[in-house]
Amino acid sequence: MSGKGYSKDFEIKQHRHDFYQLQYLIAGEENIAINQQPYTLKPNYIALMDSYVYHSYSFNKASKLIDIKFNLSKELRHLLTALFEQPVFVVNDALLRNSFSQLVEQAVSYQTHENPELLIDLDTQVKLLLLQLLHTSSKSTVPNKKESTSVFSEILNGNHFPMLDFLEQNYSQEITLDLISQEFHYSKGQIIKMFSETLHQTPMQVLQKIRIQHAKYLLTNTDFSIGKIANMVGFSDNYFTKIFFKYEHQVPNKYRLTSKKMNDDIVLNTSFDISTQP
Repeated sequence: MSGKGYSKDFEIKQHRHDFYQLQYLIAGEENIAINQQPYTLKPNYIALMDSYVYHSYSFNKASKLIDIKFNLSKELRHLLTALFEQPVFVVNDALLRNSFSQLVEQAVSYQTHENPELLIDLDTQVKLLLLQLLHTSSKSTVPNKKESTSVFSEILNGNHFPMLDFLEQNYSQEITLDLISQEFHYSKGQIIKMFSETLHQTPMQVLQKIRIQHAKYLLTNTDFSIGKIANMVGFSDNYFTKIFFKYEHQVPNKYRLTSKKMNDDIVLNTSFDISTQP
C-alpha cells in the first residue's frame, strides 16, 4: 500500500498484473481506463482493478491517492464478484472514509515498527474494507431507501432521523434551536429530548461534530486558510480553533500538517515492487 502524489498530466501507460489493485482518490482528478472503458475519478472515488485486466491512468491536475495492491483467495474473489463488475464508484459513507484513514494509520505504524503482526492485521483490514464496499455498493441499488452518510450512521443503525439530515444539509449556516423548532414544529425541549434519545447528544454537540468532520476533510484536501475553512463549515475563526482542539486534541494547523504528511509520505513495504508494478 502506498500514498502517492502525481503531477498534472502524469501518465501510466496500459498494463496489467497478476494481483488486484484499488485506488482511492484523495484530491485532484484522474482519468482511468479499465478494460478500455474510460472513467473520470474525483475525490472519494474508488477504482478497482481485477487481476490480469488491462488498465491505464493519467491526471488532469495534481492529485493524491491511496494505492492498495493485494491478493485474494479464490473463495473471497468469488464473493466479491459484484464489486468487480462495476469497477468505479464513489464513497459517500463517512464510516468508509474513516476506514481508509484507519488503514493509512495502521500502515504508518507498520512502517515505523515493522511488526509482522501489524502486517497481518493490515491485510485483514483491507479484506474487511472490500466486504464493506460490497455491502455499501449492494445497498445503493435498493430503490426508495434513504441511506445515511452521516458520521452518526452507526448509531442510527439504518434508521432515518430528519433533524440530522437538516443539520448535515445546512451545517455551514447559522443554526439555533429556535431555527430547528421552526423547521420541525417541535418545542426546544422536545428537540433536545429527541436528539438525546436518538443520538445520545445535544443538537449543538451533533452540529459541532458534523462541522468538524467537514473541516477535517478540507484541512487535508485543500489549501484554504484556516479562517476560510472555519467560515465554510459554520464557525468563527477563533471559536473554530477552540472547538477543533476539544474534539481532535490538536489545533487545525497541526492536524493539517500531520494528515497531509500521512497522505504524502506513506509507502508500505510489501512483496510488491511498486516502482516496477504501477
